[in-house]
Amino acid sequence: MIRIVLIGLWICGVALGSLYFAVWQNSATAAVSSQSKDALDFGKTDSFSVPIIIDGTVEGYVVAQLSYTLDSRVKATVNVPIGPFINDEIFRQFYGNFSDVKDVQKVEFASVKKSIIDGVNAHFPEPLVRDLLVEQFNYITAKEIRDQNTKGVPRSTPATPAH
Repeated sequence: MIRIVLIGLWICGVALGSLYFAVWQNSATAAVSSQSKDALDFGKTDSFSVPIIIDGTVEGYVVAQLSYTLDSRVKATVNVPIGPFINDEIFRQFYGNFSDVKDVQKVEFASVKKSIIDGVNAHFPEPLVRDLLVEQFNYITAKEIRDQNTKGVPRSTPATPAH
């Protein structure tokens, strides 16, 4: 009889110890994850296009949409939306900076990303934007757009005069 009582107490002790350890482990993990969530904030720009103008004609468009991470502590002190600042910096990067369409098609996003982050952070007293992630970044030629817009439209042929 005493043996059965001791086994029951031992099982209860192990169960309570396991429960205590599980709760303690879960609270430690929650504290770490809440700190990391508080450190960064996320956002996404709208999709927009920047015309590439070469010799006075539109040669194509850069179409971009980016996600960004922000320092939450700095964001709490800022009362303006960040997306328009990022859009403005992307526009400044591409509008009027290319003399050849092939240059646009060979853009290295790492250098563009750094200059966009630096340009946006220059508007604020402390660095706000931590990172940019590409959602969409395409170059579309004006010819591709014209072809897409006229797809399915019958082309008119000049009328031949009757003799």
